[in-house]
Amino acid sequence: MARRVVLLGVGGVGKTTLIYRILGAAAQPRATLRPGVYRIYARGEAIDVIDVPGQRAAEVAWAARRAGPIDRALLVYDVTRPETLNALEEVAGLFCSGGCPAREVVVVGNKRDLAEELGYMVENMSLPYPTKYISALKDPPEVLLELLL
Repeated sequence: MARRVVLLGVGGVGKTTLIYRILGAAAQPRATLRPGVYRIYARGEAIDVIDVPGQRAAEVAWAARRAGPIDRALLVYDVTRPETLNALEEVAGLFCSGGCPAREVVVVGNKRDLAEELGYMVENMSLPYPTKYISALKDPPEVLLELLL
């Protein structure tokens, strides 16, 4: 049975870019219009990564509760846009209301490279889960893969 990982967050935070970089896809990701499942094989294990449309993040978070067992949920936000972290709080609340369906939850602050250029970064101080800061565009795929494992 494949390990299941769901990516949640509003549009434009880099969820699909993260998956494309791990897969080594050369194509530029477009806005995700409907949920997609990507199967990744790493370290002898199959991982199904569920990518959801950010435009409907709250609705999808609620629906993801019924999708069956989830090994890890990655709650993704853009470290240069505080409103994406605020929206993620709502998404996490819906996803984990009445008990979280994921065995593990990790907050992922993406676009660290942009934050370094701009000279500021919105850090997660509100969600009670471990936080990893990445650049889906610049970090090596092996580093990004660790988020799934």
